[in-house]
Amino acid sequence: MANMSNCRFQNTASGLADCVEVLEDMADGDPPPLSEEELEAAHRLVTSCLGIVRLLAERGSLEFEPDMDLALVLDDLNFSAT
Repeated sequence: MANMSNCRFQNTASGLADCVEVLEDMADGDPPPLSEEELEAAHRLVTSCLGIVRLLAERGSLEFEPDMDLALVLDDLNFSAT
């Protein structure tokens, strides 16, 4: 089910936090078993997250760096939308 526009980022951020926890468990060597469908969804999620970071970096005319802080770019993007 799609998120309502007034809370899509809140709902997605909450769900993403749960996914981060699972990925951290997997990286620590104590992974829960994922079904084939969940593994495919995890791949799509990672691709989407990287796409979001690239989009924000391009919007801010920045070179993509894995540890960059994009908060200012996001703030600028939000300001431009109003």
